Amino acid sequence: MVGSAAKPSKNGQIPSLSSGTAANRKHQQSSQKNLSRRVSFNESTLAKSRAEPYGGDLEGQGEKGRCSSRFNMCCACGSLIIGVFLLFILLVGGIYFAFLQSNLPHFQVQRIDVPKLKIKESKTDTFLTSEFNIYLNATNDNGKIELVYSSMHVEVSSEGVDLGKMHVPDFSQKPSTTTELKVHTSVKDMAVEDADAQDLRDKSKVHQLLMDIVLIGHIDFLLHGKKMNGFPVRILCKSIFQSDLDNGHPAACNVKMSPIS
Repeated sequence: MVGSAAKPSKNGQIPSLSSGTAANRKHQQSSQKNLSRRVSFNESTLAKSRAEPYGGDLEGQGEKGRCSSRFNMCCACGSLIIGVFLLFILLVGGIYFAFLQSNLPHFQVQRIDVPKLKIKESKTDTFLTSEFNIYLNATNDNGKIELVYSSMHVEVSSEGVDLGKMHVPDFSQKPSTTTELKVHTSVKDMAVEDADAQDLRDKSKVHQLLMDIVLIGHIDFLLHGKKMNGFPVRILCKSIFQSDLDNGHPAACNVKMSPIS
């Protein structure tokens, strides 16, 4: 056939079919080899490009984790130190408060006298004029601490009726001593309910008054010449029966620290 006939070369020789086939095979093998190299190179490069950024993230996450763990450890240590410090402050404050509370004086109401109690009635109102003398004992049982009383005032009432107020002058009290306090209160032409005025007058005549006496002030402590700042105090003498005092039974008062006055 004309189409399949081999063309002669420049030397006039016709190349054999087998030699052409071998050349084609050699060319195909070379192409496949180059292709496999390119494919291998591209796959390794792709794998490397995929692995590198992932490995970089792990390293960054490791450093971030170490920083986070260090920060958490610092926060935990700081919180522990602050907590221990606050606990120490509360403990010292509690001990100091308990020490002062245990060394407060004892108060007793000894006697109640009523020098004057008058009631004046008009068509519309009732007015009370009264004077009360109240005797209290303050006892400092501590053998080493001196007490200093300041800013003391007294409020006296009977079953809701105000019977006057009084300021107590500042004074000090030596260790293991008892001081007598005389409280004098008075009201003049104070408007009251008619029933309350009649009840006060009737009970006063038979010494059956029910009294409330409240002292509010400040007590400081002196130990070996050194002043220890105290707290405001409230001395509550509640529901004191005049007849019990007349029968020789002093009424004890409740003395307590009042940090918020």
